[in-house]
Amino acid sequence: MGTTRRRVVTLLLAAATTLGLALTGVGVAVPAQAATTVAAPLKDRTYVLSSYYGPRCMPVRGSSTYHLGQDFGASSGTDVRAVAAGTVSRAGAVRGFGQWVVIDHRIGGTTFSSLYAHVIDGDGRVKKGQKVKKGQHIADVGSTGTSTSPHLHLEVWRGGYPDGKAVDPLSFLKSRGIDLTQRSTRNYARSVPSSCKYFTADEVNLRSGPGTGYRVLRTLQPNVVLRAEPGDGSGVWRKVTRSGRTGWVHRDYVSPGYTSQGTRYTLTSLNMRAKSSTSSKVRRTIPADAKVTMLREVKGSWQRIRYGGKNGWVSARYISDTRDGAQVVRKTSGKTYSWVDTTKLQLRKGPSTSTSKVRTLRRDQRVQHLATMRNGWLKVRHGAKTGYVATRYLTSDKP
Repeated sequence: MGTTRRRVVTLLLAAATTLGLALTGVGVAVPAQAATTVAAPLKDRTYVLSSYYGPRCMPVRGSSTYHLGQDFGASSGTDVRAVAAGTVSRAGAVRGFGQWVVIDHRIGGTTFSSLYAHVIDGDGRVKKGQKVKKGQHIADVGSTGTSTSPHLHLEVWRGGYPDGKAVDPLSFLKSRGIDLTQRSTRNYARSVPSSCKYFTADEVNLRSGPGTGYRVLRTLQPNVVLRAEPGDGSGVWRKVTRSGRTGWVHRDYVSPGYTSQGTRYTLTSLNMRAKSSTSSKVRRTIPADAKVTMLREVKGSWQRIRYGGKNGWVSARYISDTRDGAQVVRKTSGKTYSWVDTTKLQLRKGPSTSTSKVRTLRRDQRVQHLATMRNGWLKVRHGAKTGYVATRYLTSDKP
């Protein structure tokens, strides 16, 4: 290589170093569009890319089925930066997003808005009407609103928020020289599931259209399975299918998992069955004094529950709303009493129906507790007699 050519290459290397460009041989590789007007919303290597722009299944109850932005998983308190210079149009508390900041921009002759959601304090660092610079620290990563963990939810709207059109933030920034996939510590797989599985969060009407003005197709019980397509929905309504019938339910009554309708405790060892019948298959045996989750209200004398990762039916008379039969307890002058809550109750010699009868108790008669309930039985005193009674026939309600 001649002296003159070496001098030219040296000058090119110096210029490339100054501009932060890469060289291939003696040619300079220049980005298609330099990032002169935009910046990354988070510092490099402080985030992971998780939920992407596009159709999805609802990740949590009340969330959307079409993700209008990009999620960045990051530590709580991580700096959030403005992706471009502009004017703050919204800042503070908002339903769903919890806390947010919205900034209006003018980029390349086009109006855009950037939206930063689930932050810790939306108006803590910026205020509505304030002008901000590209890369300015405007908020901190949080988990406010409908959120399962600290992250930044970023949206970009061409034409302005909310009247414009949401676009993919990754594509928007990459086309302007900022490739966020190369700056993250991890990128989760970008895929759309073939279908979604949901559960009703409470008793709800399945309607023929997305609104309360549409006719009711059927009433669904809590925690029944619903099927849906990713992205299916209209505003706050979700299009779902139950047992071959398709209709609409409000998003507040749709959950990606089971919703507890309350907690109960078993009064004795209890069979959980596949259906609400003693002739149905036993799915598992639940020990006495076990905590179970109610999945719907009582159906006749049966209760649908969830225990140990399985669902089934149990006889409602063998479960209590408090542990250790506390619902049958009332303390008076330091002593604990209950009252008989059935027409006849046998006071027995031992904690079993196979033991001999000591006495027959009548409704509203009082018994004094002599021990703690075990396996649905309680040692008590009535008058001068002592013995055992089944706690399911006792009540704390003094007649």
